[in-house]
Amino acid sequence: MKKVALSALAAAMISGVASADALTLYSDPKTGQVYTTAGEGRVEMGDFISAKDVDMQVRDLESKGSEYQENMKKYVNVKSKAKTLEFSGTHYFGLTSASPSTLTTNAGAGETSSYPGTSSGFELRRNYLQVKAYFNDKDYFRVTMDTTKELGADETKRAGYANMYTKYAYLYLDKVLPYTGVEIGISHRPWIDYEEHNAWHYRSFNKVVLEEKNTRTETGVDLVNSADLGVNFQTKTEMFSSEIGIFNGEGYHADKAAANQASDSKLSLEWRLTGHILGDGTKVGKNDRTKDTYANLSTYGLISKNHKDDDTDLQGTLSPNEYDRSIYGIHAVYNQPEFLIAAQYFTAKDDKRTQDIATTFDTKDYTGWSVNAEYRPIKDWTVIGRYDNYEIESEFNGAKNSRIKGDKIIAGLAYKYNKNVSFIASAKFADEKDELVAAKVNDTGATKDVYMMTTEVKW
Repeated sequence: MKKVALSALAAAMISGVASADALTLYSDPKTGQVYTTAGEGRVEMGDFISAKDVDMQVRDLESKGSEYQENMKKYVNVKSKAKTLEFSGTHYFGLTSASPSTLTTNAGAGETSSYPGTSSGFELRRNYLQVKAYFNDKDYFRVTMDTTKELGADETKRAGYANMYTKYAYLYLDKVLPYTGVEIGISHRPWIDYEEHNAWHYRSFNKVVLEEKNTRTETGVDLVNSADLGVNFQTKTEMFSSEIGIFNGEGYHADKAAANQASDSKLSLEWRLTGHILGDGTKVGKNDRTKDTYANLSTYGLISKNHKDDDTDLQGTLSPNEYDRSIYGIHAVYNQPEFLIAAQYFTAKDDKRTQDIATTFDTKDYTGWSVNAEYRPIKDWTVIGRYDNYEIESEFNGAKNSRIKGDKIIAGLAYKYNKNVSFIASAKFADEKDELVAAKVNDTGATKDVYMMTTEVKW
């Protein structure tokens, strides 16, 4: 006698066919549906005891209390108009120590910094809770909620930063065009998600080079983030993949103050084009880098008209800056089970649109490059390395007024505890100088050393 799910036996009893002394049931392996008659594609489940004995076993389970309840928990129904609900979570917890090289107390010597001294504490760097409601096998609606509490978040710009907010909320429709699906809503922007799932897998302790900002623990160019309101068309073939989207342009969490489209209709065109030299572009972003070998060559870019920024560092005296932003970059990655290596080069430019207010720049030119690598000497252990280099040159009233040069070295060691949990120890050494600002002795105040212990949890 084979054991079957309590729900299957109950279904047989209700159907009235369990009155015989014995009963043979059949199931469809694809759907799990149970039948009382044989048919095409159905597999015999075995002979079962009579209905009278079934009823006695159900009563016996009920009498056992907790055991019965545990069995019933497996068959609790969740009501939804979707065919399937898929829940998941990603969580990054960390202990961080950040030491700036220049302090605000040194201002009398001509040196400045945004921070008065070393800061240490625990961080909740990301706390994603996600649900996908599948309408069929491919089409779904996704909602991802996020809570973040980082060390020394600027209270003036990030009030309520620990509150939950929406990171993604989009409808995905598969193959609306040949080989092409589309995200509609707060969706992925073309570049960041690609890099984080194919080349730099450690958002848990450091952002990719284009996204990293100037904060207590970061130093960088802050050119683009990972999500925005818009539409994103995603194409996947064996040798080629791409993403092309139109968005508001300010990002999913920048629609505050004037950083929105309330008084303008200009949008942002963004793209990624990737050649998969070894093929299997249909798996882009879903490779197991400890087992798969892949080589990708990409170009990416962004043209954002009337980009609005409420960052106080760029703010004019009367209202926030409005400017056109463009980004162009190339990227290559090669991975095999023993190691990964990736590199990129980018240029970007901001052109101020508003000419009737006093601002700190008319144009900004960005250039930079980054290389990162992983080495996996033994199972579950990974050595991580990365180097970033960038330059930001500003012009105001026809003259260069700032030339910031920065670089950073990142080193880390990761241990995969199991398929859900990893631990990472990392160190970052960031240096940034402004060659044209002698009053600060070339120091922008962004130079710092940062040490982190990180726990990644995924389920």
